[in-house]
Amino acid sequence: MWLVRSALKNPYLVVVLALAVLIIGVTSITRIPTDILPLFKTPAVQILTFYPGMPAEIMEKDITSRLERWTGQSNGIARQEAKSMIGVSVVKDFFREDIDLNTAMSQVTSLAMSDLFYLPPGTIPPMVMPFDPTASIPLCLLTVFSETHDEKTLYDIAYFELRNRLQGITGVIAPAVYGGKLRRILTYVDRDKLQARNLSPMDVVQAVQRYNTMIPTGSAKFGDLDYQINANGMVEQVAELNDIPVKLNGTASVFVKDVAEAKDTSAIQTNIVRVNGRRQVYIPIYRQPGANTIQIVEGLQKMLAPIRERLPKGVNLAVTFDQSVYVKEAITNLEHEALIGAGLAVAMILLFLGSVRSTLIIALAIPLSVLAAFIGLYFTKNSINVMTLGGLALVMGRLVDDAIVVLENTHRHLQMGKAPATAALDAAGEVAMPVLVATITTVVVFFPVVFLSGLGRFLFTPLALSVTFAIAASYFVAMTLVPICCAKFFRAHLPSVTHAEGPPKTLVDRMTDRLTTLCGTVVEWALRRRLLVTGATVAAFAASLLLYPQIGRELFPSVDVGQFTVRVRAPSGTRIEESEKLVARVEKSIQETIPKDDLSMLISNIGVLLDWPAAYTPNSGPMDSFVLVQLTPERSTSIQEYVVALRETLNRDYPGIEFAFETGGMMTAALNFGLPSPINIQVEGNKLDVAARIAQRVMHICEGVPGTADVRIQQKLDYPQIAVDVDRTRAAYVGLDQVEVVKNVVTAFNSSINFNPSFWIDHKNGNHYFIGAQYPESDIVSMNTLEHIPITGKNQESSVLLKNIAKFRRTTAPAEINHLNINRVTDIFVNVHGRDVGSIAAEIEEGIDALRAEMKAEDAAAAAAEKSKPWEGYRIYMRGEVASMKESFASLGFGLALASVLVYLVMVAQFRSFVDPFIVMFAVPLGLMGVLATLYLTNTTINIQSFMGVIFMVGIAVSNSVLLVEFANRLCEEKGLSPFDAALEAAKIRLRPILMTALAAILGLMPMAIGMGRGTEANVPLARAVVGGLTVSTVLVLVFVPVLYTFLKRPARVAVATVG
Repeated sequence: MWLVRSALKNPYLVVVLALAVLIIGVTSITRIPTDILPLFKTPAVQILTFYPGMPAEIMEKDITSRLERWTGQSNGIARQEAKSMIGVSVVKDFFREDIDLNTAMSQVTSLAMSDLFYLPPGTIPPMVMPFDPTASIPLCLLTVFSETHDEKTLYDIAYFELRNRLQGITGVIAPAVYGGKLRRILTYVDRDKLQARNLSPMDVVQAVQRYNTMIPTGSAKFGDLDYQINANGMVEQVAELNDIPVKLNGTASVFVKDVAEAKDTSAIQTNIVRVNGRRQVYIPIYRQPGANTIQIVEGLQKMLAPIRERLPKGVNLAVTFDQSVYVKEAITNLEHEALIGAGLAVAMILLFLGSVRSTLIIALAIPLSVLAAFIGLYFTKNSINVMTLGGLALVMGRLVDDAIVVLENTHRHLQMGKAPATAALDAAGEVAMPVLVATITTVVVFFPVVFLSGLGRFLFTPLALSVTFAIAASYFVAMTLVPICCAKFFRAHLPSVTHAEGPPKTLVDRMTDRLTTLCGTVVEWALRRRLLVTGATVAAFAASLLLYPQIGRELFPSVDVGQFTVRVRAPSGTRIEESEKLVARVEKSIQETIPKDDLSMLISNIGVLLDWPAAYTPNSGPMDSFVLVQLTPERSTSIQEYVVALRETLNRDYPGIEFAFETGGMMTAALNFGLPSPINIQVEGNKLDVAARIAQRVMHICEGVPGTADVRIQQKLDYPQIAVDVDRTRAAYVGLDQVEVVKNVVTAFNSSINFNPSFWIDHKNGNHYFIGAQYPESDIVSMNTLEHIPITGKNQESSVLLKNIAKFRRTTAPAEINHLNINRVTDIFVNVHGRDVGSIAAEIEEGIDALRAEMKAEDAAAAAAEKSKPWEGYRIYMRGEVASMKESFASLGFGLALASVLVYLVMVAQFRSFVDPFIVMFAVPLGLMGVLATLYLTNTTINIQSFMGVIFMVGIAVSNSVLLVEFANRLCEEKGLSPFDAALEAAKIRLRPILMTALAAILGLMPMAIGMGRGTEANVPLARAVVGGLTVSTVLVLVFVPVLYTFLKRPARVAVATVG
C-alpha cells in the first residue's frame, strides 16, 4: 500500500524513473552481446603433443598417459578425455565451474612442460590451449579458392598469411588449415643409383645437412667499424642442393644430382578438401571461451576486404557454413514471436476492456518490463540468446497480469462512485498483497535453478534471470505507473439520469456478464456435488499420469539448422586417393537427392593431417571423411527429411561403407559437448581386443532396437600394418645398428623431415620450409620396395638391402585410442530415427543389463573351471545426451518439487495460514494434467524445455488460485459470508481478471507454441507446456478450488490474508 501511496504523491518521480528505464534499456540492448546459447563458464584446457609417425598405441602409452597423469594433478580438475592417433596426442582437461580459466591454463601449462623431460626424445613440446566444450563445431569456414593457383600455393597463403591476420580478430581461434599440399624441399632419391654407388638414403640426408645449415655467424669489429658476418650456409636456390657432394673419393665423387633430384614440391598428401567438387583449402574459425558468435563472424566479414587486397591475384576468399546465420534467424524469429504474442495479449485486453485508453495503460508494462530485463541481463554479464529471449517471450503475457488486476479493480471502484485518485489508491491497495504474492510465487519457482549443476545451470540460469527481472519490473509498473495513469486519465462513473443502473454496457460487457452468470451456475452446481467433482478431478489426474510413459523423452528438441554432416568411413587403411573417389560419388548422390534450389554448398574433408588439424577433426585416418552439406534458407524440405532419404540411398548404394549423420549443428554440439550422436555407450577396459568384442555385442543389441540408426564403433583395431623385425645380431655383423636401419626406412617412405629436418628460406616471401629426402611417391608400390631399401652405416660403407637383415609380417593396429579419466574406452555411437531418444535408450539399457548378466555368468563359469575371468575389469555404461538427460531430468524434477515447497512456504507467510496455501497449491496438479495432455496430443517430447515450462506454469497457475482464495477470505471476513457463498461469489467476481490474465499468458505464448520460424523449435515444448497447463488449470481452478475451499474452510476457522 505504501508503494502505491508514494507513487500517487510523487507522479513526476515515477515518470522520470520510467523514462530512465527506457533510455538505459535501449542503450543496454545495443551493447549486450548476442549468441545462440548462454555462456558456458566451465573452463577446459587441451594439450596437443606431436611425434610424427609414432604409432597410436605408443603415443598413448608413452605420451598421452603421462600427460594425463601429470596434468591430472591440477587443482579443481573434474574429468579428462584423451585421444591418441598416429603421431598425435590430444588431452583435454575439464575443470570445475569455480576454477578460473587462467588458473587452469597456468596449472596445466606448468605441469605439461615439467613432464617434457620424461617424454620420448624427439617429442615436439606440448602446446597448451584453452578449449570451449560448447564450441566443438566451427562458427564458420573461411574457404580459400582459386582457378589459377595450385593446392600448395593455397595452403601457403592460408597457413602463413591468413591465420596470423585472423588471430587479430577478438575472440577468434584459427589454429589449423585443412586441405592443400604442404610445401617441402625434397631430394627424391633413386634406389638403384644409390645401391650402385653403395649409398643409402641417409647418406643423402647427412650430406644436405652438412652443406646446408642455418647458423648465424655473428659480427666482427675491424678498425672503426662493426661488421655483420653472413656466410652462405644456406643455399639460395633449391637447384643448388643438387650440387652438394655426397661422397668424395678421388675421381669417383658422388653428388646429390647423381643419385637424387632436389625439387620444390610438397609432402605426401594425407588431407584433401573439396569445395563443390574442386580441391580447395579452408580455415575453420572457432571461438575463444566466452567470445560472441555474431561479433566474431561480423569482425571476420569486415576484415575480408583489406585481406583480399594483399592476396595474390586470382586467390579468392569466402565465408561459408556461417553458424551466425542460424543464430540471427533464431533470434529474429524469437523476437517476432514475442512481438506477435504481445500484440495478441494487448488485443485480448482491448476486447475485454473495450477501451483504448485502458489497454494502452496496461500495455505500458510490456516494453518497460522487457527493457528492465535487458538492463539486468547487461549488468549481470549475460547475453541475448535463445534462452533469455525464450524467457522473455514466455512471460510476455504474464507481464500484463499485475496491471490487468490493478486496472480492472480500479474500474470496479470507479463504479462505486469514487473519485479517480481515490479509486486508484483503494483498488491498488486492495490487490497489492495478492499481486505481490502472485509475483513472488512466479519468481520463486525459478529459485531452484541455483541448485542445478552442469548443463541445467548453464541453460536455465540466464532464462530465470530474464524472467525474474521482467516480472519484478512488471510488479513495480503495476503498483506505481498504472495507478498514476488511472488517477490522471480515468473519469468517475457518475450516475446517469436516463440510465439509473449506470452507463450503457458494451457488447463485451454483456458477453462477460453472461460468462459470469454461466461461471456462477457451473460453480454452484459443482459446490452442491462436491464429492462427484472431487472424484472426477482425481480420476482425471490419475488418467493424465498414464499418459506420461506414452510421451517421448529427449534432452533438447531437434532443430532445423539448415546444415548437416555426413560421416563416411571406408575399410581401415583405404588410401586417401580411393577415399576421395568414394567421396566424389557420395557428393553426386547427395546432389541427386537434394534439389539444386535447396542445396547451397558441399564441403568434403578427407583424411587427416597429423598435425594441428588432428585436434579439430573427427577423422582418424585416410579412410575417414566427412561431408558438410549446406542448404539454402528458402529450402522446401527440412534437413531431417533429407537425412532420412540420404540414409536409405547411401546405405543401399555403397555396401561396406559406414555412414553416420549429424543434424544438430552448433546447438546440439554445445549441449552434447561435441559427441556426434545422442546415444554414446562406452566400454571401459584395458585390453583393446577384449573391449572390441564386448563393443560388438553391444552394437548387435543396439541394431536390434527399433528406431536406431547409424550404429557404429568409433575405434577400429584393423588398420593394416607391416611389422619390420630387424635381426639385431645379423645387422651388427654387417656393421649396422638399429638407428641406422630405422632412419633409412623412415627416410625412404616418409622423408627424413619426420626426425631430422633441415631448413630453407624462400627469400621471395620470407617463409622457411623443411628440407628432407625420400623416395618419389611413384616408386613406393609394394612390399618389394620396402625389402630393397639400401642401408649403410658408419661401420658399413657398402649398402646392405633391408631384406637381408629383417623379416616382414602383416598385422593390424589401432588407428585411434581414446581415454576417459585415464582409462581406455571404446565408443559405440547410435543415432535415432522415428522414435524419441529416451525410449530407445531405455530399450538399449535393458539389452545391456542382460549382457551384463551374461558376462557375469561367463565369469562365474570360468572361475568355477579355475580359468581366468574373460570379462573381469570391464564396464559398460552410457554417457553423452542420455546421461545428461537423466541428470537434467532429476535436477529439474527436484527443482519442481522444491519450487512447489517454496511457493507454499511463501504463501504461508503471507496468508498466515497453512490451510489456504494448501488449497492454492492444488492448482499445480491441475496444471500438470493440462501439460501431459497437451504434450501427448501434440506429439511433443518431454525435455528440459518442457520441464522448465512446467516449473513456470506452477507460478502462473498458483497466481490465479491466489486471487480466488484471497478474495474468498476477504468476503468471509468483511461480509460474514459462509465458505460456500464466499467461494461462489469470489469465482464470479474474480472470473474477469483471472480470464484476462490467463488469456494474456496463453495468447502471448501461442506464436511460440506453434513455432513460427526456423530456429525457434527449441522453445516450442516450453510454450506448449505452459499453454496446456495454464488452459486446464484456469478452468479447473475456477471450479475445483471453490469445492476444495468449502471442504477445508469452516466459518469459525477463517484465516484472513494480510492486506497492506
